[in-house]
Amino acid sequence: MSSIKRELIKSINRLDAEKQEQVLEFVRRIEQSSAPKNYTARELMRLPFEERNKIVIASLQRSQDEDVELFDAYSEADFDDN
Repeated sequence: MSSIKRELIKSINRLDAEKQEQVLEFVRRIEQSSAPKNYTARELMRLPFEERNKIVIASLQRSQDEDVELFDAYSEADFDDN
């Protein structure tokens, strides 16, 4: 555990229950504000080109860590020439 985490835990433990609740609410607000926004395709297209590209690149980078399943949209039977 890092020294900052230990210091935070010590500081929070010294607070009364009401103050701890305030700290928890503050942390939740920080987490919400830093969460990436989910854009619709229409919202993305309204953004300036550079901003849109930054969002798309960041999303692609985050998705590299995800385990995705690939599938074929069409089977061989869909292309039967008979």
